[in-house]
Amino acid sequence: MGSLAQDLRYSLRMVLKNRGFSVATMMTLSLGLGANLTIFSFVDTLFLRPLPVREPHQLVTVEGTRNGEWDWGFAYPAYAYLRDHSQSFEALAAHYSTSPLSVVADGDSREVLGAVVSGNYFSMLGIQPMLGRFFLPEEDAVPDRDAVAVISHRLWQSRFAGDPLILGKEVRVNGTVFKVIGVTPVNFSGVSVGEANDMWIPAMMLRLGYRGCDGLNNFGCRPLTLLGRLAPGSTLATAQAELTTLAAQLAAAYPENERRGVAIVPAVGITPEGRRAFNYQVKLLMIVTGLLLLIACANVAGLLLVRGTARRKEIVIRLCLGAGRGRLVRQFMTESVLLALAGGALGVILSLWAKDLLLGFYTMSAGSHARFYDLSLNPRVLAYSFALSIFTGLLSGVIPALSATRHNLAAALKDDGRSQSSRHSRLRSGLVVSQVAVSVALLVAAGLLIRSADQVRKGQIFDPTNVALLRLRPALLNYSPEKAQAFTHEVIRRLESLPGVQSVSLATGTGLAWLSEDEGRVRLPEQAKDRPESELEVEFHEIAPRFFETLKMPLTHGRDFDERDRVGAAPVVIINETLAGRMWPDDSALGRTLIVNDVQREVVGVFKDSQLRTPLEGPMPFFYLPVWQNARHTDSRMVVRVTSDPERMLAVLRREIAAVDSKVPISEDMPMTRQVSAKYMPVLLTSSVALASGVIALFLSMVGLYSVLAFSVSQRTREIGIRMALGAQQQDVLKLILRQGIVLALTGAAVGLMAAFALAQVTASLLYGVSPTDTPTFVLIPLSLTVVATVASYLPARRATRVDPMVALRYE
Repeated sequence: MGSLAQDLRYSLRMVLKNRGFSVATMMTLSLGLGANLTIFSFVDTLFLRPLPVREPHQLVTVEGTRNGEWDWGFAYPAYAYLRDHSQSFEALAAHYSTSPLSVVADGDSREVLGAVVSGNYFSMLGIQPMLGRFFLPEEDAVPDRDAVAVISHRLWQSRFAGDPLILGKEVRVNGTVFKVIGVTPVNFSGVSVGEANDMWIPAMMLRLGYRGCDGLNNFGCRPLTLLGRLAPGSTLATAQAELTTLAAQLAAAYPENERRGVAIVPAVGITPEGRRAFNYQVKLLMIVTGLLLLIACANVAGLLLVRGTARRKEIVIRLCLGAGRGRLVRQFMTESVLLALAGGALGVILSLWAKDLLLGFYTMSAGSHARFYDLSLNPRVLAYSFALSIFTGLLSGVIPALSATRHNLAAALKDDGRSQSSRHSRLRSGLVVSQVAVSVALLVAAGLLIRSADQVRKGQIFDPTNVALLRLRPALLNYSPEKAQAFTHEVIRRLESLPGVQSVSLATGTGLAWLSEDEGRVRLPEQAKDRPESELEVEFHEIAPRFFETLKMPLTHGRDFDERDRVGAAPVVIINETLAGRMWPDDSALGRTLIVNDVQREVVGVFKDSQLRTPLEGPMPFFYLPVWQNARHTDSRMVVRVTSDPERMLAVLRREIAAVDSKVPISEDMPMTRQVSAKYMPVLLTSSVALASGVIALFLSMVGLYSVLAFSVSQRTREIGIRMALGAQQQDVLKLILRQGIVLALTGAAVGLMAAFALAQVTASLLYGVSPTDTPTFVLIPLSLTVVATVASYLPARRATRVDPMVALRYE
């Protein structure tokens, strides 16, 4: 312990004595450490952080499974059976936390992300209301009877201006009058990480909060997720065994309940389904920032090698006086760890700034619902920072420490350091090559992702600029199709008459206005219906006239839908080039007949593939149907092309829609470019992180290259003097040093291209409209780096040409 304290004191003196070197080292490491800490803060929030409730580690999530795979949630009767018969839980609650709730209050109609929860939800979590109360047991006992609601502190402040008389206030939710009975605490927004709930209603009101099917009575309707608090003495294993038995009993008692399994997992971080969605993205970000940290370590290792050469005499004297090599290695390692810890402290400060940038990518979902992630520092994040700093200090210091203490004492006492300098030079050159290689890999990946992000922003075939989006959901108010369509027609008419509006259209179905999740069955008339292999499962949208005009999607053949395409008219369809080529590879598709969902339709138009697809998916078949030929149509996603900023036009558009019917909820109101960015957030985020990491890596690599060449010039002063004394010209010396730098850069670039190819395959699923082997990126990045390397090599080379031969001959 005494020797360790001595090492610390000596290291601290050396750090303070060499302030310039120490600051450069700490700043270099802080860049890599800060980037890694920023990403880990997000990993901590997504995967490691418990809920902000009472004794969170006792909470578990119960998932439905089928054949060992996740299979959605539970119907209310299944939940009630498990709740009433299980002994492993102190309490078992149910929630549906992605309920679209239309809230009409004070003449303003907006959709919020709500939750339908069982009556014991809040008590199980151990949460106390800020105002009022939570649900009473009797308020969750009779279906459709008790219309009471709890709102979030955020909604209370933003929508109701913190009204002190909020308790008892009546608001209309999905067409039903509810009474506000409570306000949640400031730090509570639900149990789904990232999804911020603004309103909670009792589970007995499930039919109002979930319109897809009857989850109160139908075992096949399964919107609920179960959340339980383990009873004292219970474990995950015992609870799992008990619920597995109960699930089997439930299937036997109620044949209409399909046989399904259950899986119990700790209620930490996001759901298992969410983990699968985020795993790839988070791993990629960790790889990118990890590579940046390796470059920082290599850069610092090069600096430490130079410093070890400068301290050669000190080291030799200490060895001659009896100091063991292990003792000196430990001394140097202590110093590098101390520098890394200081760099880690700076990295924490940098991460506080970088986390705000990271959160900017996650503030809104594609459905316009706000997302909230808590990336604040906590003991777990600080412990990670401390451990990573120590590891970084050991990694960056081990090679310099071993190299600096490896001496031939006899040669060293004669002050012959040529072999030592040569060995250090090879090590430094190797470190520079590795830095350049990793920089090339990062920059190529960044280049591919930036081109992909550019394709996303441009919308590829369609043009999202100057387009406003608004989702209208009259179905939430139980409007009939006839009333909903009359409302929609009037909205279109009024919006088209507004100054500054160029065109208006709409799309329906699941997904987004420009990206569908609905699938239909397609076959040729001559193909037999009873042969499933003859039918294709193809994504489709239902759209109104002028959709192609509004999104500026090119039709290659035929016409757009128009007023002729209504109920009772001949059924028609517009298909993309991929589907046309699949069905009629040797002939035109126009005028041909296609069986779509067992309805015979005429192909009246062909359009270019307009969906953003990754190279892994390739071109996908797609078709559009005319919405006005669907008599059951209710909800719409409006697309409005305007001449000015769509953000500013949204208020005007909302007012015009409210003038038709102020009760109809409006959501997803945003510029289309924002929704595109939200939908493709992973590629935009990863491209930004990769670009920032690549630029920092390039800077550090060039600093490393400059340092190696500058030190090489100082070590070769005598050699350069002799060359010049024997007749070498300044340009010859310039070429000599430049050649050394360019060879190092080219070697690193060659190695980096191989690494870049492997990294490009990892990022392939984030590439839209760009090949993982995109030739311009793989050519321009190494060429650009070579140019930068030449500039970095020029200054040391220029200094070498100024060597005075007479001074150099007397050097040392």
